[in-house]
Amino acid sequence: MLKEAKTAYPHECCGLLVGNSNDSGKIIHEVYPVENKNKVRAADRYEIDPKEFDRIDREATKKGWNITGIYHSHPDHPAEPSAFDKDCASVWTEYSYIIISVKDGIDDELRCWRFDVEKQDVEEEEVKISRRDFLIGMSFIVFSFVVYFGLFSIPLFPLTKKEMASAATIGYLFSWALTGIGIFFTGKEGYEFLKEKFLKGFFRKMLGRKEK
Repeated sequence: MLKEAKTAYPHECCGLLVGNSNDSGKIIHEVYPVENKNKVRAADRYEIDPKEFDRIDREATKKGWNITGIYHSHPDHPAEPSAFDKDCASVWTEYSYIIISVKDGIDDELRCWRFDVEKQDVEEEEVKISRRDFLIGMSFIVFSFVVYFGLFSIPLFPLTKKEMASAATIGYLFSWALTGIGIFFTGKEGYEFLKEKFLKGFFRKMLGRKEK
């Protein structure tokens, strides 16, 4: 979503959120970017083609999911619902609405909203990002270090030099295999996590210093 929002800048991007719901809230499994059909006011309006909506809805149904929300960007504006957004939300009250603020081509903020029928107004929803694959990958990497440093304890065992060499080789290869599996799981998710938590904050601080 962030990538689409930055690519579309200075126009609004839009797309659909697909997943399911449980007692704890909505779970988004897939994100479907769609073309903003509003070419006249692309800088502050978005429009989703009904045919695209129906197509994605059918795909979601085949997987046992459904459309749970809509996302769009706000170029150079806060991630808060406009009057137009509130009108849309009041019609499709079962959906969540993610808004991404993009300032000068950089994603600045992501917030989620829904329409409260009783209050007849929008209220903010909490967004939690699952890092399951990242955590699995990091577990493999940590375990690979345990195996690697465990190799230094081999001389403590009553083994012949040949047996020690074999054990060290197997352990060394095993530790690298665990590292490879860990990197496979963390992959892009790990990169996005590090970029969001550390790199982005670092560059913002640097830019802030330059501006001062």
